Amino acid sequence: MNKNIRKWILASLFAAMVTVGTLVIQVPTPTKGYIHIGDTLVYLSGILLGNVFGFLAAALGSFLADFISGYLIYAVPTFMIKGLDALAVGLIYRALSKNTDKLSIKIVHFAVAISVGTIIMVGGYYIFESALYGYKAALLGVLPNIVQGIGGGVLALPILLALEKTGITYKKLMGNKE
Repeated sequence: MNKNIRKWILASLFAAMVTVGTLVIQVPTPTKGYIHIGDTLVYLSGILLGNVFGFLAAALGSFLADFISGYLIYAVPTFMIKGLDALAVGLIYRALSKNTDKLSIKIVHFAVAISVGTIIMVGGYYIFESALYGYKAALLGVLPNIVQGIGGGVLALPILLALEKTGITYKKLMGNKE
C-alpha cells in the first residue's frame, strides 16, 4: 500500500476513535466544557502517527466531538489545543524513548510527555475560557482539565505498552523499517 494512503487512512481511523472516545462519556465541568476519555486517543495519535498525522487525527477528532456535542464555541480552539497536545506528547515520547527498551524508563518518558501535553491542554483552555468568562471563572476548569489529562495518560499507558510489545510502533504504522 502506498505510504501516503496508509498515513491518511490511519489518521482518519484515529480521528474517528478520538471522536468516539470523546463522545462516549461526557462529564460536564463548571466552565461549560466536559471531561472525557478522548485524551487517551489524542495521546496515542501523537505517539503512533507522528507530527503531522498525529496532530491532524487528534485535532479533527476532538473538533468533531465538540461539533457533534453542540459545544460549537469550543470546536476551533479545541482543534488547535488537542492538535498541539498530541504533537507535544508524540515528539517528547518518541525523542526520549527511541533508544531504550527498558519499561521503567519508558514509563518515566511517557509521564514527562503526558505532563507537558496536559500543561498545553490546561493552559490552552484556561486562556480560551478566560477570554470567554474571565480569568476567575476560567480557574474552575483547571482542575477538571488536569484530571482529564492525567486520566487520559493513565488509560493510554497500558495500551501503548501493549502495542509496543506486539511491535506496533510509530515506524511500523507509518511504513518505515525499524
